[in-house]
Amino acid sequence: MESIKVNILGEEFPVRVNTDQKEYIEEVVEYVIKKMEETRTTSNENSTKRIAVLAALNITAEFLKNDKTYRENMKSIDTILDELDPILFK
Repeated sequence: MESIKVNILGEEFPVRVNTDQKEYIEEVVEYVIKKMEETRTTSNENSTKRIAVLAALNITAEFLKNDKTYRENMKSIDTILDELDPILFK
């Protein structure tokens, strides 16, 4: 395990990561930075704490929307497989 330092909106945070997950964590951090910068731009907020909360809400809304789409797609796939099962395995 190692510690990396990340800079988000001018504040430095140490993040402990497993060596094999370093690239993934860096990708996560870049995504959070992007969302926080977007939030700062669109909301004209100056408070880092408020920007973080608004960005967290936006990220969560995005996740829930994608999760719902995923679940709907999996349900559709299951329906198609159920319809194909009798045809394929006569």
